Order: sequence, then C-alpha cells, then structure tokens
Amino acid sequence: MSNRPLSSDRLPTAATYDAAGKAFHWTVVALLACQFVTALLLPQIELDTPFDTMINLHFNFGLAILVVMAVRLIHRRMRPVSVAPGAAPTWERMLALATHRLFYAILLIGPFLGWIAASAHSVSVRLLGVIALPALAPRKAEWGFIAGDIHGYAMWALLALIGMHGSAALYHHYVLRDGVLRRMLFNGSEIRR
Repeated sequence: MSNRPLSSDRLPTAATYDAAGKAFHWTVVALLACQFVTALLLPQIELDTPFDTMINLHFNFGLAILVVMAVRLIHRRMRPVSVAPGAAPTWERMLALATHRLFYAILLIGPFLGWIAASAHSVSVRLLGVIALPALAPRKAEWGFIAGDIHGYAMWALLALIGMHGSAALYHHYVLRDGVLRRMLFNGSEIRR
C-alpha cells in the first residue's frame, strides 16, 4: 500500500513537512479553535434568525477554513509528505492516511454544509459581515435543514478526530519518541528564513 496520501504519483514523498505545510497546519488549528468557540456561543439558528456578531464570526471563520484548506490541499498535492514513518506498521499507516483524508473531507465539505443550512434558514452569509454571499439553498429547503444536521454531526466527528490525532501525536512524542510530532513543529532555522 502506498504511503503517499493526497499526492501525485509523479512526485517523491518527503519525510517531513516544509515550512508552508507546517504554517497551513497550525493556521487551521488556530482557526478551528476560534470556530469551535464561536459555535458554542452561537444563538439557536432558526428560520430568519437575526444576523449578529457571533454568527458573522462563525461564518467567516468557516470561510477562512475553507480557503486555507483548499490552498493546503493544493500545496499538499505539490509537496507530498508521508503521514506515518516508513517503519510504522501497515495498520498504523492506513489509520493515519484515513484520518488525514477525513480531516480534509470534513474541513472542505463542512463549511458548505453550514452555508447551505444558513441559506435554508434565511440567514445571510456575509463576507466580513458586509458582502452578502449567494444563498446555496432556497428558504425552508428540507435538504438544507438536513445539510445543517449533517454539518453538526460532522463537527462532532471532527472533534473526535482531533482528539485521536492529538493523542496519537503525543503518544509518538512521549512514548515512542520517534519524531513524528517534531515533523510538524517549527525549528529555529525555519523561523529565521
């Protein structure tokens, strides 16, 4: 089985992430932290919920995550990196690959599901709170409400994946001491560049 997730077969797979790959990773981590805080503070979204600051922040963090993840995917395709060390057992490489692919799927599809749900509830999605973006579903569209339910379940699944991913990174760092976590940390030479 190939250990080259989300990569082109023509490009060699690197053993570690470059500075841009690390920056994308930690930017998404920061955006997700902000996004989950805004999700906890959101009012109950119902039909014609008045637009407020928290809704605006939630929508804009979602749009930012979508954009960063799309650019990150392109970067990842151009600079593939092995998600697990070559010495890792096959089951571990397969689990790491599946986890990374699920991250990409949820973080690229989830914002659209939320946008569809907002449209079905007649809540405007505005870029920076000013520019109204087009509705992705008609008002009261049942499939738009279902998209909102899927969005919610996907975010709970994302939280579980984040917990599993973080636990695995810490296990590799403190128990196995195999350098997996260090591949995603910045070192002094990258910061000075």
